Amino acid sequence: MFRIAIVGAGPGGMSAAARAAELGVSHVLLEQSAAHANTIQRYQKGKHVMAEPNVLPLRSPLPFAAGVREHILEEWGAGLDRLGVNLRCQSEVTRIEGERGDFKLTLKSGESLRAEHVIFSIGVQGNPRRLGVPGDDLPCVQYTLDDPDDYQGETIVVVGAGDAAIENAIALARANRVFIVNRAEEFARVKDGNLSLILKAIEDETLGCFYKSSCLSITATAGTEAPYLLTLATPEGDTAVPCHRIIARIGAVPPRKFVESCGIRFPSSDVAALPELSAQYESNVPGLYVIGALGGYPLIKQAMNQGYEVVEYALGREVEPADEPLLAKKFANLPFRKSVSETLALMQQRIPLFTEVNSLVFRELLLGSAVHVPAKGEAIFRKNDYTNSFYTIVEGTVEIELGAEGGP
Repeated sequence: MFRIAIVGAGPGGMSAAARAAELGVSHVLLEQSAAHANTIQRYQKGKHVMAEPNVLPLRSPLPFAAGVREHILEEWGAGLDRLGVNLRCQSEVTRIEGERGDFKLTLKSGESLRAEHVIFSIGVQGNPRRLGVPGDDLPCVQYTLDDPDDYQGETIVVVGAGDAAIENAIALARANRVFIVNRAEEFARVKDGNLSLILKAIEDETLGCFYKSSCLSITATAGTEAPYLLTLATPEGDTAVPCHRIIARIGAVPPRKFVESCGIRFPSSDVAALPELSAQYESNVPGLYVIGALGGYPLIKQAMNQGYEVVEYALGREVEPADEPLLAKKFANLPFRKSVSETLALMQQRIPLFTEVNSLVFRELLLGSAVHVPAKGEAIFRKNDYTNSFYTIVEGTVEIELGAEGGP
């Protein structure tokens, strides 16, 4: 019987196990793959890993700062050894039964373990979103890229418009003919550095880009310049792209079937829905906690902070979230004097747009938002102002004044 069992040795799970080890609490960290931090292990070789949000302090016995993938993995491995973390790799959990005080975890090997508390830190990257088109099961389709230098002189199509897709495409373009497929007409929600790199590469024709395009089918061919043919729906009509391989970086989906089998509820049938969690990361199953990407916090530093905090909560201790002082400072000038949690609840209650948002995700949203307390009569926004922000009203009213031509 362990005091705490942690499922998944990602950043959050490692941090939780490290905190338990630091406190001398009996624990076990179960990882289905052959090494810790499997998602980071599968990052592109030499990838620079960011430590964002920059304003958020790190709260974990394990070190973490922006750096190269290999160095970060080495530091984490050394930290786990130093703290004496009870890590068991190649130990896939297939079933969890029970509740606080008496959980039974069954492993794929047939072995079973017992624990008073269980922490889910399984992430979502092990379940990549598939292309979902005819031919997506052909051997030319892959969902990760380890070392771009493994490929030379090929025609490669990268599907996706996020940071991972951009980084893969830029690296592969050094020695291959590369196209990137973007469903939208721009690259949104990517790091500024990656945005600059991809736009310059497209402008310099280092690689090609299909904007507002999507995959229709993949077929094997014979006697052409490449062994496969990817058909795209583009603004100009269907376009066939001969290629050697397709790398799809279109996100991942939660392992919902397994999570629900453990008794955890989701608020809707939407594949992107997140489990219902308390402010202490506890699910509807007493004693079963969810942290990291599965709980809506995909960033490494956030997951590591949650790993530290969830152990404190499981042990019945009070601990403020790492972002508490930052949010308290944001809310300091509000006309009502409430705690951070009370203010967040009030905002979700008063702003219909956010009513159904997961409370932990809403907390993250506020961390990256600005809170304004304008004076009476102050102009918030004027015609022809340029911005990519939107405003919501927590308290008070706003007048919209139309110009002489009827425009706002």
